[in-house]
Amino acid sequence: MKRFFLLIQVLALLTPITIFIGYIIIDDGDQFTAEHYMITALSALPFGIAMLVKFLMSDVDKKTD
Repeated sequence: MKRFFLLIQVLALLTPITIFIGYIIIDDGDQFTAEHYMITALSALPFGIAMLVKFLMSDVDKKTD
């Protein structure tokens, strides 16, 4: 289960980085607009959700004696 959450975190973290670099490549390095910043920030939302799910599921793997 820990590896699964690690995979989700890595994939969710790569999303905003990929979108940011993609905008730079597509716009040929032109000035970013407010929309570019908004989409890049919103693409970080899956990482926040992945961290929230990991926090909520953190006690599932622990065994109680």
